[in-house]
Amino acid sequence: MLMNLRGLGSQNGLRLVGKRLNSGLSSSLLSGDAGPEKDNSSWNIFKTLFNKESTTITYKRAVGSGLSSDQATRTVSFSNLFLRDSSQSKKSVDPSSGQKLFQTGQLLMNPRSTVPQKVDVTADRQSLQIDWGDGDSFTYSLEFLDRYSGHSSEDLSAALPLAQQPPVIWDQALLKQNIGKLLSVNYGSYMDEANPSALLNTLENMRKFGISFIAEFPKEEQETLLKNVAERIGPIRATFYGEVFDVMNKPDAENIAYTAHNLPLHQDLLYLDSAPGWQILHAIKNSSSGSEAGMNYFVDGFNAARFVRDSDADAYEALTQVPINYHYNRNDNRYYNSRPLIVENEVNTDKLVSSNYASLVKAINYSPMFQAPFDFGIWDKPKGQELSTPSGKLTQRLLFKDFLRGLALFEKFISLPENQFRLKLPENTCVIFNNRRLLHARTSFTGHRWLRGCYLDDDAVNSRLSYLQELN
Repeated sequence: MLMNLRGLGSQNGLRLVGKRLNSGLSSSLLSGDAGPEKDNSSWNIFKTLFNKESTTITYKRAVGSGLSSDQATRTVSFSNLFLRDSSQSKKSVDPSSGQKLFQTGQLLMNPRSTVPQKVDVTADRQSLQIDWGDGDSFTYSLEFLDRYSGHSSEDLSAALPLAQQPPVIWDQALLKQNIGKLLSVNYGSYMDEANPSALLNTLENMRKFGISFIAEFPKEEQETLLKNVAERIGPIRATFYGEVFDVMNKPDAENIAYTAHNLPLHQDLLYLDSAPGWQILHAIKNSSSGSEAGMNYFVDGFNAARFVRDSDADAYEALTQVPINYHYNRNDNRYYNSRPLIVENEVNTDKLVSSNYASLVKAINYSPMFQAPFDFGIWDKPKGQELSTPSGKLTQRLLFKDFLRGLALFEKFISLPENQFRLKLPENTCVIFNNRRLLHARTSFTGHRWLRGCYLDDDAVNSRLSYLQELN
């Protein structure tokens, strides 16, 4: 597939430019189905103790494991409320839907329900069966107990779902090194319902790099192809542009994307309360003149955010706080939203480590074309002047100055060629990219250029990825 794409004509073929920059709870988990790759046999539950408040489990690694005695023994005491609330028995969870049949608050109102009546280690010492005071009974696997122990063992705990794994932060050189993976899927293999491996490969690329490609679209029935690709993952996210939209130059365009002008780096629809997580673009016609004309390019916004964080901590902090306003006022549409340039996930000790920055950042918000005037930190305090501006407003200017330094660093990073992945999207090929992580752009062009697009929500991508990982 990579050779086929590289072998396309010079006008439509793939062109890469740039330099290197140095820079849920499932019943199978609870019941002990650890999968063929697990080696639970070397760990065994050794003893248990319980009272009306908690249940304590000690489990050991087999002698000769090469671990010290401390490493080979785990003791953890769980709240009985947690264990009872986690029961997946038929009394507690509907077998058909997999949804809970009780509320946690019910357990609080009936304290007896969270008191074990009997606690037994199973014969193979791989699970713990607990009979509860309200008549519920469930067997908790050692894998489940270890996963929630706070110090889980790698050979016992289930692998973190791909949808929850940190992304791979990239520059142009790193993405080029992985181009074989990104270009390895064609339309036929992607749509093969009997073999979801190509779909899984695409979703893995999307989760890691925020981008992937699908080549060799059929030339017939083009009006349905993009929708087929999107709905293989999940429902299309409809907006006021519709479910599917055509990107081509036209007179009196209501969006700069519908012109032949240069389209600078940006993200889509940040003026919505919930901006789409992913965008898909299918190149139907991309025969615009000149090798650089109509060129798509992408930048990893997470990498740009990390650059700011490493360069100026105060400026980075301001980028997580100062609101940027976005709006869209055309025809009968009136959309407005404010959001900081950088949004972080909730912090834990792992995410505070510099090398784990990919786990800290959640989303980027950058779309200069749709930016409304600032309304934070815009006042100043010249010396010797009496001002009627409230003092609280005047203090905002200090944070706003930090913000401006951070924005300048962010702009510097994304404008460097070594941080940009460029290509002229070949006809009959589509690109899928993360609209909350990557910035995308397009060079100006002349002639006919026609891309068809649609959006997906991140929830749909995560759901499909998690499900296929379970099957794999």
